[in-house]
Amino acid sequence: MLANEQNLLGLLGRQNAQFVIPVYQRVYSWTERQCEELWADLQRCGAAKKAHFVGTILYTEELGSERCECLLDLIDGQQRIATITLLLLALRNALRDGKVKLGGITAEEIDQRYLHVNDAKDAPLKLLLSRGDRDTLAALVDGGKLPSQDDISTYLTDNLAFFESHMTTQRAVDEIWAGLQRLYTIAAQLEGDDQPQLVFESLNSKGMPLRPSDLIRNLLFVHFGYDEQVRLYKQYWDPIDTLFADDAEGLRLSAALHGWLAKHAPKLLVRDKSEIYDAFKAYVRNMHGNDLEGLLKSINRYCTDFAANPTSTGAKKSMDWVMGKREGLISERKLFGD
Repeated sequence: MLANEQNLLGLLGRQNAQFVIPVYQRVYSWTERQCEELWADLQRCGAAKKAHFVGTILYTEELGSERCECLLDLIDGQQRIATITLLLLALRNALRDGKVKLGGITAEEIDQRYLHVNDAKDAPLKLLLSRGDRDTLAALVDGGKLPSQDDISTYLTDNLAFFESHMTTQRAVDEIWAGLQRLYTIAAQLEGDDQPQLVFESLNSKGMPLRPSDLIRNLLFVHFGYDEQVRLYKQYWDPIDTLFADDAEGLRLSAALHGWLAKHAPKLLVRDKSEIYDAFKAYVRNMHGNDLEGLLKSINRYCTDFAANPTSTGAKKSMDWVMGKREGLISERKLFGD
C-alpha cells in the first residue's frame, strides 16, 4: 500500500482522473448533521489558517479511457468526497450568480478542476457515484433534469441546498474557501497483494455506521474487477436491495442473512446482529472451491424466499432473533468448532 499525506483539493483536482464508487457500495447517506460539522470545521480552520485532517481516503487505481486517463476506485471515503463535491458545487454556483467572488479562482476553474475530469466541453464528471445517486449528481452538476421523485437522491439535493443557503455572504465564502484549501488526508493506494476489505474494516470507525449487509456486500464484491462487480451486482444483489428497499434500519435484511447462516452454517456462533458479518467472513474464509458467485446466488435465492414469505416459521424466528428474542436458532458453539 502506498500512503502519503496530501492536500484534499490536490487529490480531488488531479487532472484526467475520475473517482468511481464501486457498484456494491452503499448509497450516499450523509445528513445535514454531518454537513453542519464539516461547515463548522472549515470555518474554524479557515479563520485560524490551520490545517485540518479529514481521515484516510482508500482507493485502487486502474487505467481509464480516452476521455479519462485513470480511474480511482474509492473503497473508503465516498461520503467525505461526495460531500466536499457538493460543497464545491455550491461554491461554484455562488460564484456564477455573481453575488460573491474569490481571488485566485473562478467558477469555471472550480467546475473544470473539481467537478469534471478536465476542461474539455463534454468532460465526464469528476465523481461517478453508484446506483441511484449517479443521475442526481450529474443533473445537479450539469444542470440537467433531475430524476423522478421515486429515483432522486434527496441526501444529495438537501445537502447541496444546505451549503448554498450558507454561502450568502462574502465572509462565509472567504472562510470556507480558505478552509477547503487546508483540508488534508492520508491518500492510501492499494496495490496487488493488499487486502482491501481488511484495510477498509480498520479504517471504517467514523461517519455513518455500516450495517451488517453493507459489510457483507463489500466482502463479497471486493474480490472482483469492476465489470464483474457490475454484472454480479445487477444479477444477484440489486434484486435483494429492491426487495428490502423499505427496510431503513436493515433489520429484515439482517434477519434474512441470519436465516441463511442458520441453514448453511449451523455450527456458527452468532450472539446478535453485530456478529453476522464476522460469521459470514468466517464462512467465506473456510469455503471450499471459493465459488463466490455461487454464494451470491444462494444468498439471493434465500433472501427472495424470505421476502416472499415473511410469516413463515423460519422468517419469524430470524426476526425474533434480530429483535433480541433468541431461541438458540444458531448453535452456541465456536466458529466452525464442535
